[in-house]
Amino acid sequence: MHIRAIVLAILASTLLPALAAASCDGNCTDADRDGVADRNDQCGGTEAGAPVTVTGCPHDSDADGVADHRDNCPHDAAESVDPWGCPLLLEIELPDVSFEINSARLRAESHTQLDAAVEQLRAFSELRAEVAGHTDSQGNAAHNRALSRLRAEAVRDYLVRSGLDPESITARGYGEMRPIADNETETGRNRNRRVVIRVLGGTRETS
Repeated sequence: MHIRAIVLAILASTLLPALAAASCDGNCTDADRDGVADRNDQCGGTEAGAPVTVTGCPHDSDADGVADHRDNCPHDAAESVDPWGCPLLLEIELPDVSFEINSARLRAESHTQLDAAVEQLRAFSELRAEVAGHTDSQGNAAHNRALSRLRAEAVRDYLVRSGLDPESITARGYGEMRPIADNETETGRNRNRRVVIRVLGGTRETS
């Protein structure tokens, strides 16, 4: 977290409760326990532990809609960002890309969708992309992270073999860290086991 966000967090955690107490007659309520009385809180239901402003809203230094305490890129005020506050020009979902069980070996039926992804990526000049692997929460977290990385690398290798610049594409495994669905259901776990291609930079060429 950036030093400014850290300072703001410290100030919020120490000063806001005192300010709230000073402005109350002893009967003020603070339903989300962020140190700002409900009657002054413009963002009720703030996540527990999130540093807030004097109006009870989470700090968002780059005004991208992602609170500082969850923003992995707190200084990138991009027009479009992902759920973690980082620039994102395009995210290519690959629902038909699959692997052998507990393996990073691509199934043959994955090739059609990967070939389509290659064509989408070729439309960008000065491409900068990340292949991101994800798993559900079952099993060992370290194993899941390693497997997700190997699967992301397998997809990256396919893209490179198809002619894309290897310097423009990275691979990263997030394991179970970034779920998009409920891991308590089979449907949710299926959605969380995924590989996506995130276009982080470049210019889309138009014909």
